[in-house]
Amino acid sequence: MRKTGRRARKEEMSAGRIEYIEAARQRLRSRRLRRTILLVVLVAAVVIYLTGVVNTSVMALEDLADTVRIALMPERGFPQQTGTGAVYQVEQLGGSFVVLGEDGCAVYSHSGTKLNNIGTGYARPALAAGKNSFVLYNRSGSELRVESRTRELYSRQTDGDLYLCALSDGGQLAVVTDDVRKLALVTVYDSSRTEELTWSLTTTEGIPMRMDFSPDGSQLAVATLTAQEGQVVSNLYLLNLRAGDPQLVTSESGSTPLDLEWLSNGRLLAVYDTHAALYGSDGSQLARREFGGAAVAGLSAANGGLAVLFGSGQSSSVVLMDGSLDIQYEGTVPTAHGIARGSDAFYLLCDSSVECFGLDGTYQWTAAMSARPQAMLANGGGLFVFTDNMVQRITPPEEGSSEAAVSSEESDPAGSSAASPAA
Repeated sequence: MRKTGRRARKEEMSAGRIEYIEAARQRLRSRRLRRTILLVVLVAAVVIYLTGVVNTSVMALEDLADTVRIALMPERGFPQQTGTGAVYQVEQLGGSFVVLGEDGCAVYSHSGTKLNNIGTGYARPALAAGKNSFVLYNRSGSELRVESRTRELYSRQTDGDLYLCALSDGGQLAVVTDDVRKLALVTVYDSSRTEELTWSLTTTEGIPMRMDFSPDGSQLAVATLTAQEGQVVSNLYLLNLRAGDPQLVTSESGSTPLDLEWLSNGRLLAVYDTHAALYGSDGSQLARREFGGAAVAGLSAANGGLAVLFGSGQSSSVVLMDGSLDIQYEGTVPTAHGIARGSDAFYLLCDSSVECFGLDGTYQWTAAMSARPQAMLANGGGLFVFTDNMVQRITPPEEGSSEAAVSSEESDPAGSSAASPAA
């Protein structure tokens, strides 16, 4: 039965009023939510400003902008003329790489676009790379420059002559200079370029030869070299950047540090000319592998493991180890002067070719080079080989072939260079 009259109109008005009230309440909740969000943003902005995180945030945004810009750049391809001359050093960056030579420094994307070009004029140039930036410094002077993939971020003049630098993935910078009061001075700057701590080393502690930041930037590993009682001694220290007290991890008589690599925040790989060792973040030794007196001709700590090339003259051998220093492969290889470990293979630099082998030592292919290769880099963008003033990309052959494709200006972009299998 349908209701009529005043009572029906009253119920209709009540329903309409209820709807109106609910809408008003919703508007009130929305205003409160907006005010809360605005308040949180303002508080966060104040905290960021007061704690100095703003510089880190700006750097992160700049890195992101570079990454997007690099991804959108057109494919230039390889080979590319670097103009850097004889190669001193190559390092991987995010989606790109940096090559340092006698005539300067250049940064290229994996697609072949030149991103940065630096003419230094340094007598003894060197560089250390972080995730998306690197520090370029003069080992016979007092100037250093921190560069992103596309531009200079800042430069700094040190009080003493530079020995060594290291750069973290988050932008922290460690600088080693001479120290007139003792022997050497380690200075660490945070990502906002403010001095974080200093450490003066004595002759007992030695001169830093290798340094590396942990991935989270909380620790700095420092391998030093000194002399005691007529013997060469290498000391390994862990410097906790929050506590600031160096911890002596080990002293090795008769050993020279070749490389330091943090495999994770909890594992540090230290490679010497006599052995390799794995340490925990607390300084405990987790594993050790002796080299048996063989001469180290090259090494590559990458893709979760270690590849070491031994030999001199007419013979070479290789030892592959995983992240726990367990041996994956050990055997003889063609005579080579360099090695790079990839995710599923390792590569050898020979006098006129690049040789590829599986992680089990199985021969895969050869790429003949028109000039003597000086360095190479194996990363997610492919295998890049460097000669005087040139970088080329090698493309693995199709299944069933042993002829790898080498980028060449004298052929099409996928031009191949035939070669015979290694002896």
